[in-house]
Amino acid sequence: MFENLNQSYPFNNNFKHNVKTIGLVGMGFVLLVLYFQPFGINFLRSERDGYFVLGMGIMGSGSLFANNLILPGIMPKVFDSSKWTIKMEMIWNVWLFSNLFVLFSFMAWFVGKIEFTDLPIFRTGALALLPLVLLNLINYNHSLKDKMVSVLDNSRRHFFGDEKPEIVKEADFQLLAENGKDSFSANLEDILVFHSSGNYIEIFWLDNLVCRKKLFRQSFAVVEQIMSKKPEFKKCHRCWMVNLSKIDAFAGNSKGYFIEISKLGFKVPVSRNNLSAFRNLTSSK
Repeated sequence: MFENLNQSYPFNNNFKHNVKTIGLVGMGFVLLVLYFQPFGINFLRSERDGYFVLGMGIMGSGSLFANNLILPGIMPKVFDSSKWTIKMEMIWNVWLFSNLFVLFSFMAWFVGKIEFTDLPIFRTGALALLPLVLLNLINYNHSLKDKMVSVLDNSRRHFFGDEKPEIVKEADFQLLAENGKDSFSANLEDILVFHSSGNYIEIFWLDNLVCRKKLFRQSFAVVEQIMSKKPEFKKCHRCWMVNLSKIDAFAGNSKGYFIEISKLGFKVPVSRNNLSAFRNLTSSK
């Protein structure tokens, strides 16, 4: 049983998905506590109590935001998706619960709703558990959705053969999926961008001048390792890597910078850490 704890369990480092998820968790927590008052909680006697619950939702979301978005950016080696295991995921959930438990207890004491001498530990722990349960449920549902898309995509190709083959003869780039069976091949000059999407990566490439997208079961860290030897590819964001030869424009302002690539159909974000490097690269073209 303990050997199973060391099995691979890729860390969810999809920035956009995590931002949306944490927002939903905060709103869901507030609604559950306000309207259903779970675990026998019955302290909503005035409008001020409602603001207290709203504050707990905001502070809980802030804690999840710091732990799931800021901390992995500060310590990328610790949160390497390719090295993340079930045991590490369990420890991570205990850490998140401890943060929420301490935060909620302090808030309750600070606003004078309860005193530490009479603190109902079970109820405080139950409240701290709610955001964590919602977070894991949404992430699990997202993971199942990605798997279903991949399964349906493979089944459609197998039974109907309605897609053009993606393997290009004499391709100079090949990538093997985590299951060791599926593979992706293309010419490097045709690949536009790589995007980390949870436990998958999205590959955007040109097929006869038409932009195509492949959802592929592999970690972004593996792609980074392979492309580290390819000078024409550079990471512009913690979730994005672009083909420098395909960049058409670099623009933005203090609110955010991005890269434009023709035929891609959307703009690729550039993080502040990579801002100066990409500004120099595009200005020299």
